[in-house]
Amino acid sequence: MCAIVAVFSKSGAVLPETIQKATLALRHRGPDGQRFWIPPDDRVALGHARLSISDLATGDQPIANEDESLHIVVNGELYGYEAIHKELEHRGHHLRTQSDSEIVLHLYEELGVECLTQLRGEFAIELSRSQMG
Repeated sequence: MCAIVAVFSKSGAVLPETIQKATLALRHRGPDGQRFWIPPDDRVALGHARLSISDLATGDQPIANEDESLHIVVNGELYGYEAIHKELEHRGHHLRTQSDSEIVLHLYEELGVECLTQLRGEFAIELSRSQMG
């Protein structure tokens, strides 16, 4: 089981040490890697502790969309994601991974929060829109 974390600051920058410490604290849930992302405005951070079960080569998170305007971390399992992955590619999306997690990012691009109606499984997500994108 992986783990995800997000930090938001209304008053100033999120320090890399803060999100790194939070992500490392989740190592017991995701011993195969701990990564994080902080956008240029430094007001939010996403972290992910990975337990590598599927997409061992390219499934690291956080994941960004094509123009890096959206970033996401996902925990859990999405059922039937292979068909959605193919549909997204057919509609012009360029997915960087073979993981079930990335489909959420691209569905959100198209549908906003309504994308949740297209998903089946047991999952939690954290998504951030970059001010730069």
